[in-house]
Amino acid sequence: MGALETPVQLFDLSRGGCFINSLHEQRLGITLVLKIDLPYEGMITVKAETLYRRDEFGFAVRFIDMSEAASASLERALQALEQRGPNDA
Repeated sequence: MGALETPVQLFDLSRGGCFINSLHEQRLGITLVLKIDLPYEGMITVKAETLYRRDEFGFAVRFIDMSEAASASLERALQALEQRGPNDA
């Protein structure tokens, strides 16, 4: 069976994972591939594992496999966002 690409919104993006806003049920402990369009850096692809679900909000994932290039891009994007501050958005 082929993969189904579904656009999602990410929240609380960090070096270790993120929260995915989704009304769709997602089993815990499954692996999925995320294509993340990072601000200032562009697209990265990571493997993630589902951790827990919050009904009617979405689910959390932790990144389990990321290339060095993707990791460096994520780090630069997070640093750029941190430097902007909450009032600059």
